[in-house]
Order: sequence, then C-alpha cells, then structure tokens
Amino acid sequence: MSIQKTGRIDSWGPKIFLGSAAGDIASVCLTAPDKAADFTGQSRDILGVIDDLLEQMGSGRDRIVQVQVWLADMGDWPAFVPVWNEWVDPNAPPGLSVVRMDASRRDSLLEIRAWAMRTPVSA
Repeated sequence: MSIQKTGRIDSWGPKIFLGSAAGDIASVCLTAPDKAADFTGQSRDILGVIDDLLEQMGSGRDRIVQVQVWLADMGDWPAFVPVWNEWVDPNAPPGLSVVRMDASRRDSLLEIRAWAMRTPVSA
C-alpha cells in the first residue's frame, strides 16, 4: 500500500506534510497559514486548507469521520462554534473533540486535525 502525501512545508521548523493518506483513510493537520489573522480568520483559513488537502487526497467534508481541535485559549470556543457550523456538512457532521493547547508557536491560536474516509488511489 502506498502513502500519498500533500501540502509539503519546508519554510521554517520541522519539514512536514500537512496531509497523508493510505488506503481508505486520509489525515490532515495544520495551523493557519496567516498567523496575523484573528481567531475567526485563522479558523476559516485552516478549514479552507483542510477542504483543499482532502480533495487532493480523494475525500471531502462529507467523508470526515473525526476532527480534533486544539485551542490556545478555551475562551475562543464560543467564536469557533459558528465558524464550524457554517463549514461542516450539516448532513454528515463528524465527531468533534476540542482541547486546550500550548502552541509551539505563540502566534497559532488553534490547530485542527481531521481524519476522513477516501477513495484509495490505485498504485
């Protein structure tokens, strides 16, 4: 089984891929590309990148199984709910877990990981 990787980051810190997939599972994890944005902006930016990366790996919002959200400040939770509800597929909302984090970068207000089912790419 091959592993598909997408969203390579080489610009600072550890070299990573934002998304990986193998078989029928895809995983995406990232902070906002624009760290100058406010909490709502960072949330929307991340969710938009998740859409793009999942599409590259043969998946989408309607196939997300579980999402983990790490918030630098739990006080931002009320601001996250409407952004999430606007973005999530209302007919197929995934499981959601939200916890507080200490970010490796102080300018990251949140980080989001999503796991989704996908149509495997033939080797």
